[in-house]
Amino acid sequence: MKKVAILGYTPTRAYAPYKDDRFEIWGLNDLYRFKAEKDIQRWTRWFNFHQDIPSPTGRTSYHDCLLEYAKWDCPVYLIEKSLIVPNSIKYPLEEISNLYGNYFTNSISYMIALAIYEGFEEIGVYGVDMATDSEYGQQRPSCEYWLGVAVGKGIKTYVHPVADLLKTRALYGYDAHKELDYSAKLKGMIDKMNKDKANAQAQAKQAEQVAWQYSGAIDAMRQADRMWKGLK
Repeated sequence: MKKVAILGYTPTRAYAPYKDDRFEIWGLNDLYRFKAEKDIQRWTRWFNFHQDIPSPTGRTSYHDCLLEYAKWDCPVYLIEKSLIVPNSIKYPLEEISNLYGNYFTNSISYMIALAIYEGFEEIGVYGVDMATDSEYGQQRPSCEYWLGVAVGKGIKTYVHPVADLLKTRALYGYDAHKELDYSAKLKGMIDKMNKDKANAQAQAKQAEQVAWQYSGAIDAMRQADRMWKGLK
């Protein structure tokens, strides 16, 4: 059975099945930096679709990534094969797009699509949360599309429970009461937080006024000290 665990940057990458040899482990960009933290214990393939622009983390340039990849013996998928990386492979975009479409807004989508294209029977996604209020929220639909393609082809999929991918708080129509209960609970929590925030701001303002009073008193004492020194 062909299985793959696809890794992203959020902490749930630590839960990937590194010790299960039935799984290939696929990483991307400069994620290899976390190997020292033991969040990433091994990998079998690597991906980078950023060419000459900095990595998403802003910490490692594309060129520096290529120099690191050149030390490895695993396949490295790039937009175009690189002379710097002997083990690099051009990503088969045309072949995959002809079969399944070209809805790609992020690297993870390319990785899921390749797993589908190669006939993997199980795809797990770890470290890919894509919360709707994060900078990756706009990329979420593309990942969900490709996971949907996988499910439609009978491929077993797994998304870590923390991730927002393929999650909904209530089934439309069927769980209307849950939606109302959730909305009421959320409103109560927000109202309380707003009240606590207002209290904290009032206390901070009062504390600031007291601090200014102390500052004024300190300046007055220093001025008095200078005056007395002048009389002597």
